[in-house]
Amino acid sequence: MVNSKSWQTIIAELAKQPINLTNRDCEIIEQAPRIFVSGGGRSGLAIKALAMRLMQLGKTVFVVGETTTPAIQEGDLLVLASASGTTPAIVELAQTAQQAGAVIWLFSTNKSNPIATIAKQVTLLPGKSKQTGRTATSSQQPLGSLFEQSVWIFGDALVLALMNDQGITEQELRSQHANLE
Repeated sequence: MVNSKSWQTIIAELAKQPINLTNRDCEIIEQAPRIFVSGGGRSGLAIKALAMRLMQLGKTVFVVGETTTPAIQEGDLLVLASASGTTPAIVELAQTAQQAGAVIWLFSTNKSNPIATIAKQVTLLPGKSKQTGRTATSSQQPLGSLFEQSVWIFGDALVLALMNDQGITEQELRSQHANLE
């Protein structure tokens, strides 16, 4: 039997989360010559949504692991989504980016993790991670759902703030939308 309150539960959980978008968040994106994004699993899907919108804003954006992604360089920005901040492949990406002189921005549920120690910017988002389990939040949703939703919504809020700051219209974004569909 379907629980008719599932939608309301998700919306209510998202609505009660104290997530702050700052001017520094916009500045990091605006100052980056190139932006690389990565995350594992569903977090990776949510961070790819941010990459798409940043590209539509006119930024040069790459998804780590794609065949056309170039080497990260000094001054580039690596945005990582990792609830735990301990996923070995994501930690390794952060370390490689650090060695190249790139700026690292982590979306996570906590600041006590290996990536956070080397990141220039850490944005804390609500949710559970494999390290924290059910005790980290009052979410009724399974696994990392709340974190993954928060990554997506934070990304959309960031894009909206950038649009407002730069006077970019939806029509301008639409002009960059894929036409080979």
